[in-house]
Amino acid sequence: MLSKLYYLTLLLFIFIPYNAFAFEDYDIDIKGIESEETLTIIKSVSGLISLKDIPPVSDASLKRRAEADIEQFIKALHSLSYYGAKVVLKIDFEKKPVHILFTIDEGDFYNLVSFNIKPSSKKEFPEYPLESITLGELGIQLNNHALPKDILFAEEKLLMLIKQAGYPLSSIEKREVIVDQKNKQMQVTLIVDEGPKTYFGNAEFSGNHTVSVDFLQKKISWLPHFIYDPAKLESTQNALEQTNLFSTISIEHGELNEDLTLPILIQLEEAKHRSIGLGASYATQRGLGAAIEWEHRNVRSMGEKLSLKANIWKEQQEATLLYLIPDFLTAEQDLRFILDYEHQRTKGYSENSYSFSTIVERQLNEHMRISYGGMYKQLHDTRSDNNRDFNLIKAPLQLRFNNTNSILDPTEGFSINLKVVPSVQVFRPQFFYSINTLVSTFYLPLREDHRLSLANKITFGTILGATRHSIPPSERFYAGSENLLRGYHYLSVSPLNRHKRPIGGRSMLINSVELRYRHNETLGFVGFYELGNVYASYVPNLKDRMIQSTGIGIRYYTPVGPLRADLAFPLNRRKHLDGPFQFYISIGQAF
Repeated sequence: MLSKLYYLTLLLFIFIPYNAFAFEDYDIDIKGIESEETLTIIKSVSGLISLKDIPPVSDASLKRRAEADIEQFIKALHSLSYYGAKVVLKIDFEKKPVHILFTIDEGDFYNLVSFNIKPSSKKEFPEYPLESITLGELGIQLNNHALPKDILFAEEKLLMLIKQAGYPLSSIEKREVIVDQKNKQMQVTLIVDEGPKTYFGNAEFSGNHTVSVDFLQKKISWLPHFIYDPAKLESTQNALEQTNLFSTISIEHGELNEDLTLPILIQLEEAKHRSIGLGASYATQRGLGAAIEWEHRNVRSMGEKLSLKANIWKEQQEATLLYLIPDFLTAEQDLRFILDYEHQRTKGYSENSYSFSTIVERQLNEHMRISYGGMYKQLHDTRSDNNRDFNLIKAPLQLRFNNTNSILDPTEGFSINLKVVPSVQVFRPQFFYSINTLVSTFYLPLREDHRLSLANKITFGTILGATRHSIPPSERFYAGSENLLRGYHYLSVSPLNRHKRPIGGRSMLINSVELRYRHNETLGFVGFYELGNVYASYVPNLKDRMIQSTGIGIRYYTPVGPLRADLAFPLNRRKHLDGPFQFYISIGQAF
């Protein structure tokens, strides 16, 4: 049976004409379009062009494909306000490859001469004052090209304005478009049904299996029976996303109640609430470093966070235990309990410290945060010019403003971070000092696609109060790291004693500039230059020499931020202290 089928198939291939399986190769010409931008749009909708690598098997199928392009060309020209456009098709089957010619007459632009908004006939006395909406608010300019995209945008904007006033059930009942072929004009009329004015109902949650409803209610931005406002839904969505407790969040309204309230349905899908992370870093003079992190984001089912972070280098070990209570006393205010341990050995000192902090952090508005609280720190410094134990009471205050376009990889905007830490030595000899730092960053895109940008950071610090010698050596200012004056020996940029050992300063002023280029979605390059110094006085002495460094870097972009590798060269290399270069590998941009 199989052999008979084989011979039958062979006979079919022998007797069927060869040209039945021939493929029609073809060339395309488009004439009559002068604008390169218009021509690009025309080509983008052409099936002949997009399917050229899959040629049709007959003249008839080629002709059908070409005729289908005519309709697509007309639609594309309509989208550009050429409503009188004509397309003529000519196919020369005698030529090999087949020659296809489209001759396009764009015609004239059609201008939008009127744009009217009328209430639905369903309502004798509409509640919403449609006449109060101006064409400027909708992005419409009369006697300009009648572009369909502008009309569709105006419809979306119109509905958004009506919904913002408390009419979420509004709709475009009808769109009337009159095209005047003689005068090359278009008139548009929108018939709008604004629906009833509605009010917020109760929030109804689903999908929250371990997260308490009491916690979720704290994220709600509206109160029942207040006028409906879609901005409240958006802020609620953002607040729920920032908890990192959910993988999916969907917010929509239910059916309208008789009292004109809308129940809000919030459907959630919980993410995993526990995570563990491992990381590594490298610096030429610090060697290989390791990081470990564990976190539980839903303690007591109330979104409270418990985390442990540790960083381990050969000369430095640090660990932080954090317990965070979100929405403490009020929305967008967190209470943090922090236990810190640090051991560090540098050229200027050795440090062992423990501290316990209670910090309140509050989001003041979209861009500004403030934090304040108290800290007790037990500090033991050796190998320095002031070897002793310190018992310190601190009251840290921090104010942060940030309007950049990204937390992980900003390319536009600026940020300001002011931190003031008053400190008191509680046992004799008692003294007071305040560590004050101001860090400002600025990001400027140099291309529209933001692939090339300029980043700048200015760091200023001053310690007021006690004399430099009284201040714990490990609390003074030092530079020379992967973030401040790259290229110099780790934490060695400061005033030096007669043995060329860094002793720390009371002020610093450092400027860092980076030119960042993102080559593609995963790879980027950086060139940087840094200038500054650390000073013995509480105000930078600009008459002193500022030391400089420069270098290049590579960035590998990941969903959690760029992986960074920098090669930095000190331009004012200090004998017996600095090497010819420093190499750093870490996570995140330098600033």
